[in-house]
Amino acid sequence: MSSKDDARAVFQLQQSGANSPVIINENSMLAPVVIEELDESVISSMDVDMTEFIEAEALEAHEVPGLIAASGNEPNQSNNFTDVPSDAERQEVLTADEEDRLTKQFLNGELTFSEYSFRMDQSVETEVVDSEVSRKAFENELMASKQFGISKSQKSTNVSQTKSKRRRRILPPALKGLMGEANLRFARGEVDLAVQMCMEIIRQVPSAPEPFYTLAMIYENDQPQKSLQFALIAAHLSPKNADQWIRLANLSLEHDNIKQAITCYSKAIQGNPKDICLYETRAKLQEEIGDKRGILKGYFKLLHHLTSEDGNHIVKCAKMVAKRCMQDSNNDQALEAMEHIFTKCPELVTLEEVNIMIELLIAVKQYRRCLDLLTEYTKIQIHYKASNEQNSADDDAGTKEIKIAKESSPSARVQKTDNKESKTKLEIESCEMPDNVVVDLKAKLLVILIELDQIDVVIKLLPKFYTTEDPEVSGDLFLDIAEALMTKYMFRRALALLERLVKSENYSLAAVWLRHAECWVGCQNVQKAIESYEIVRTLSPRHLAARIELAKLYKYTNQYHRAIEVLKQDPEVDILDPGVMYQRTLLLLEVKDYGEFLRSGMLLLSRHCAILRSKAELHCLIKATGIRQRIDALNLYRLSRGESLEDENSPDFSTNNEPTIREEFLLLLQICKVAFNLKKFGLLQRVCCSALTSRKFEELNSYVIFLSLISCIHNRDSYYGYNLVRELVRVCRRSNAWNLLNVVIQRAEDCRHNRFIMRILGQEDAFSYLHILHANNCLVSGTYKYALNDYVALFKVSPNPLLCLLIGVTFLQMACQKFSAKKNQLVVQALAFFKKYKELRGDGGEQEVNYNMARCYHQLGLLPGAIYHYKLVLESPVPKLIQERSNLLDLRKEAAFNLHLIYVSTENHLLARMYLENYITV
Repeated sequence: MSSKDDARAVFQLQQSGANSPVIINENSMLAPVVIEELDESVISSMDVDMTEFIEAEALEAHEVPGLIAASGNEPNQSNNFTDVPSDAERQEVLTADEEDRLTKQFLNGELTFSEYSFRMDQSVETEVVDSEVSRKAFENELMASKQFGISKSQKSTNVSQTKSKRRRRILPPALKGLMGEANLRFARGEVDLAVQMCMEIIRQVPSAPEPFYTLAMIYENDQPQKSLQFALIAAHLSPKNADQWIRLANLSLEHDNIKQAITCYSKAIQGNPKDICLYETRAKLQEEIGDKRGILKGYFKLLHHLTSEDGNHIVKCAKMVAKRCMQDSNNDQALEAMEHIFTKCPELVTLEEVNIMIELLIAVKQYRRCLDLLTEYTKIQIHYKASNEQNSADDDAGTKEIKIAKESSPSARVQKTDNKESKTKLEIESCEMPDNVVVDLKAKLLVILIELDQIDVVIKLLPKFYTTEDPEVSGDLFLDIAEALMTKYMFRRALALLERLVKSENYSLAAVWLRHAECWVGCQNVQKAIESYEIVRTLSPRHLAARIELAKLYKYTNQYHRAIEVLKQDPEVDILDPGVMYQRTLLLLEVKDYGEFLRSGMLLLSRHCAILRSKAELHCLIKATGIRQRIDALNLYRLSRGESLEDENSPDFSTNNEPTIREEFLLLLQICKVAFNLKKFGLLQRVCCSALTSRKFEELNSYVIFLSLISCIHNRDSYYGYNLVRELVRVCRRSNAWNLLNVVIQRAEDCRHNRFIMRILGQEDAFSYLHILHANNCLVSGTYKYALNDYVALFKVSPNPLLCLLIGVTFLQMACQKFSAKKNQLVVQALAFFKKYKELRGDGGEQEVNYNMARCYHQLGLLPGAIYHYKLVLESPVPKLIQERSNLLDLRKEAAFNLHLIYVSTENHLLARMYLENYITV
């Protein structure tokens, strides 16, 4: 038989399937594998013993009992095998493809071993959940079968149907043979062929660990990193073996892969969950990468696995976990860890554990249980009032609840204890506290009694405590008792403890003096409190809370300048506290130190507002609409000029104790008001426009825009004011908005508003303030006919005195032109509309009407008429409204001055002087 025939025979054997009988020799096993045909030249070049190949002979097929024939000749059979795979087989194929994909990603470096293990474990967990669901379904069917008498054959059918499909990790016999052949090839040095065989096995059964073990051995010397990868996959697919995972963890550490080593130790712990050394080693590695949460989680798992036989380990581990949790202020988890000691090994409890446990119970406010522990583990005796029989019965019931809770989880026990404490109120008659009790437990007992409002018992025990104990040694316990007394507003008794502490050498500290000052405040002794706070300020200059309280006391005693000095911070050295600076800024406003107030307020707002460096930067802010766009435009402008984005030597602010948005906006309004009163309109505009970049004022953006517009008007900056008022008019088309637009237009030095008005003119109604503005523009620009056309059209729609006055002024201007025709008609029409204006103006406007009529006659040169109406302005009674706002509405000074001009023109200087002295001279 030729070599090609041998190869074809092998290939035919592979095509026959795994269920076909195969003839193999004694030295090796042949499994179905795809092997390409080999040329004679290739075979001759290989070191292959051709005697190993044996011609395959066909065997007769014999029926095997228990198997169903697959010939398909009997059409009535219900369980014929077909070539079409079932849905379950398709799902298994997909699962195998998914595992193969994950394996390739891990080998290619796309996934870490932790990610690979996590994803693979997810599929396993899914299978476990499916099998659990199937088990429950089977139990339900079994109960139903008992009720309705289902036959055993039906039960077995249901069992077979409810079995979950698990991943196949055991190689079939044919692939076992190929695996043996691969190992044999590797032993003979045929590495490439052995690798190909292993890869073929992995392709067909990705969850089998054997080929990965072999690949790990193959690459161990040449490619250790790749060998480690295959070993990790093999260990993950094989049954749990703690020693194997420990070896892989050590290899991972040799490759400086700490996270992978942690994962290996986690797998080793799954195999041996009670090995404390594994937890400690993993905890050291987690400490290196800063995974504190993982450390606690691991030790909690260890505590759940340990039993009463491992009492010493439980005590050591629980105390360590409790201390770590207490450092992070996680008292609930610390209490849960300590519960394991008192539940699993109460015989090993010492006073140290009792002290830690009581400290945690005080933190979570379980005071009744604290008393139970003290009476159980110390010689402290507590006597309850005899009249409280019902409470005693409740105590017995509570003891039973605690006993039941000890058999359950610690959280259940804590919940039952809380329920009992809420239902019963303790009434303690007396308490015996022997001298040989540890001082820590004495102090904690006093704190517990104070929290339980057993003041009479505390008063009896407290003098004995602070007379027998040394504050130089137990000063921290003195402070704990004093703080507990302060929570119950017993400041005098707390002072008795604190006085001994502040006079000691070891505990005359800032924290003790701070409590000392708070007690004096509670006793309403302000001067003593100020003295104590001053000592706190000396011992701890950066204690901002104490400085704020001291400033409040100085403010209470009207010592504002001292309060301001206390709250002063150095921007070059200190990290500025916004709350302290806010309080100081308000004090500066109260003492009317406006210059320092403005500087302090602007410095406080600079935390979230970009302080403008030049007026040119206003263009970036006014042009943009959103806060983000303004900031980006400002940064782009500064970059274009080569400037730094942040201000040089800008101070650092802390993020704690910040004022609220409302407080800061009210402060902004106060700054604007002060700047306006001081007539610092440039500073006003700078502050308001800087606030446009504040993200904190984003919800108040419309108010900030309005403030910026007002600042531009007062600073006579019509260019930027027009940009702001234009956006305001587009959003809010009310009379106030049109008035602001008119104010800006009056002071404008350009005609940009004409185009804007023309664009939106068609959107308005027949009569609006916009039409009046447009007509005013025509009047000012000298196009009187256009103005007259608009005024008359508006007057027909809505007659009012303002339009009459404007029409009369327009006719007057036309009549005064040099080359105008029919001047007499124009004058008559102007006077007619002035008379109509007088009729529509009504009562209360006589002064205004007479003044405008006098101006009309004065411009026409009709001086007698002008003099007559000017004198009416001077002689007529002044309405109350004009008297209240004489600086704005009273026209007598203007009328007197115009009369003076008329008399000067007629050379009547004495009469002119009289009017100046009577109405204008100050």
